[in-house]
Amino acid sequence: MDRIKRLFVLNMLLALVAQVFAQGPNGTGTYYQNADGKSGKELKTAMAAIINPHTQLEYNDLWEAFKTTDRRDDGKVWDMYSSRSNFEFGVNQDDGKSAKEGDKYNREHSMPKSWFNDEYPMYTDLTHIIPADKWVNSLRGNAPFGETKNPSNCSDGDFSKFGPSSVSGYTGSVFEPNDEYKGDFARIYFYMVTCYEKNVSSWNSEMLAQNEYPAFTGWALDMLLRWAAQDPVSQKEIDRNNAVYGIQGNRNPYVDYPGLEQYVWGESTTKAFSYDGYVTPDFPDYPVDPDEPVGPVDPPASGSFTFTKVTSESQLEAGGTYIIVYENGAIAMGGTNGKYRDGVDITLTDGKIVTDVNGNGQPRAFILGGSKDAYTLYDGVENVYLALNSGDNALHGNATATEDKEKWSITFNDNCTIQSNAYPDRYIYYNASSPRFACYKTTSKQQPVALYKGTSTVGITNVAANGGDAVDVFTVAGTKIRSNVARENALNGLDKGVYIIGNKKYLVK
Repeated sequence: MDRIKRLFVLNMLLALVAQVFAQGPNGTGTYYQNADGKSGKELKTAMAAIINPHTQLEYNDLWEAFKTTDRRDDGKVWDMYSSRSNFEFGVNQDDGKSAKEGDKYNREHSMPKSWFNDEYPMYTDLTHIIPADKWVNSLRGNAPFGETKNPSNCSDGDFSKFGPSSVSGYTGSVFEPNDEYKGDFARIYFYMVTCYEKNVSSWNSEMLAQNEYPAFTGWALDMLLRWAAQDPVSQKEIDRNNAVYGIQGNRNPYVDYPGLEQYVWGESTTKAFSYDGYVTPDFPDYPVDPDEPVGPVDPPASGSFTFTKVTSESQLEAGGTYIIVYENGAIAMGGTNGKYRDGVDITLTDGKIVTDVNGNGQPRAFILGGSKDAYTLYDGVENVYLALNSGDNALHGNATATEDKEKWSITFNDNCTIQSNAYPDRYIYYNASSPRFACYKTTSKQQPVALYKGTSTVGITNVAANGGDAVDVFTVAGTKIRSNVARENALNGLDKGVYIIGNKKYLVK
């Protein structure tokens, strides 16, 4: 404990001296001066020389270091693997016994130590070692980071996922961190292959190319560059970078200079780096999901999906797959039958439903769009949004979602309530005496419904370019907002958010 405090005080004093002459970001002064004018491979090598050597910690030092580097505003442990954890330092520290999610935290090598054969100083480099939920850490094992559309296991609320890769170029098992921290981990990985440039060619991983440069395999580099662009540097990362510097005496340049990875590997490799006149690069228009289009969809008509009950608004996610269920009768909403929706028998086991969807006689899976108090429910089989066009019982299907008729408020108390925005006294219920799903008034004696969420989401199939360079632009909910516009001008002037062009998502920042 005293050793960590002495290191922190000494290094912070040195940092304060540097700040007197500060020219670089975050009080770094001339720390990065020797990288001036470099780009691409040479810039990476220059950065490696700057951030090496650094103070090598003992493995047991990490517990104490976390109290400085990974403390939330409420004093609890900042865990990037689980949304369920609420750990207290020391109290919930791993004791070697088995643990459920939310019980214990341990020391996670975000770049697994087996990749570099447990060698030092990588083994105790605080930049890539984080406190993490023990159960989720075990779920990951030493799998590479990646993205998965059909996870075999997830942490609570699908916060972190484990399953087969959906990233083009790799088909093995991957661990997908939450979107909130993907950029954090990308910048940690950029640091690792830079700091240990002379070591990385001997490391073994599906993400690494066993060379100094580019160091990453193609699929991994493309994904990490995209993650870094879509999840920019946060204040959390800046604070952690400063704290690590105070303990082990080196910094992560990819946090100090947002977008630096573009100068090293990306579209700015021909531009010279300037430590005191740094220009953040223009990020490419990375699709949010470059391989599988996403949004309103026709999910596969065959194959089983697992659905779990939704009990809070935090589980409502645009792009997620949902079914509407009358639980007491074990019946799910099916397709349109006149002005109503049929019911389909399902089996409920331990709060879960495993079923095929969207085929004949099967439950209809809806894709959730919109946002709080104005959700949409898209039926990809009939290519319509669930709608209430008049103040009667009938459930309709509309081709677009531009009015309140296609919008729903979804809340949770004892039951799930799906309330029409156009006719607020109408809710979706199940009529057991005249078997059907329909809309009834608040005073209705019909049966309440529940919402169940699929373990994976799927993407758009019917949004396409108009040919040539003219495209249509859709919101993530599937609403067309621009028609037949030039591709190069398609996103100009739009608010920040995610938009769909030609079956792919694009991020406007």
